[in-house]
Amino acid sequence: MILWTSQEEAVYNELLKTGVYRCDFNLSSMRDCRKQYDWLVQQMKRRIGPPPDKVTYPVWAIYQQDGKHRKPDLRRERWAFGCNGERFACLEIEIPDREVLLSDLDVWCIILNDGLLSDTEQEDRFLEAQYEALSPSEKRRMKEKNWERVFDLSPLNNDWMRRGYDIQATFWELRLEQVRDVRFFRAAAKFDPPPSDTDIVR
Repeated sequence: MILWTSQEEAVYNELLKTGVYRCDFNLSSMRDCRKQYDWLVQQMKRRIGPPPDKVTYPVWAIYQQDGKHRKPDLRRERWAFGCNGERFACLEIEIPDREVLLSDLDVWCIILNDGLLSDTEQEDRFLEAQYEALSPSEKRRMKEKNWERVFDLSPLNNDWMRRGYDIQATFWELRLEQVRDVRFFRAAAKFDPPPSDTDIVR
């Protein structure tokens, strides 16, 4: 499976030195969402198998953006990675299908906000009423079961839910031999003008 992952240039340099990259969640800006990431880890163990020794959290990549499986536009990427002008490496990688878990990026954002997943506003009202009537332990079980809908990648785009267009991938580790191509770019600086072709750093 061909994927793309954008990492700080230091991560790429470490990959060149050690031959392997593994996520250190303690360095992540998403530490406040540990509950959601722990849930995803359990799903990965169930769906693609246990992690290698000393691996606790996955590496993230993009499989598809805007309904298309193609390399990311770096003019867009540079605006998604902070605003301080740091250098990043966009790696094109190939990971065996059996080692990858795909999920919907838009739906994952709802999970990060600890919400329930629904396809319509009417369904959302029904689920919320059902959820509020439960005990704390039942609420947790219902929510975790509901979150499994993040793995439904069938396209849906209505006035309530967008699904199946931006698809992310998680896997346990990245090895140097899995890298097919590297492109470098800088994150947008604070006072950068809108993106243009000249923004790409090759």
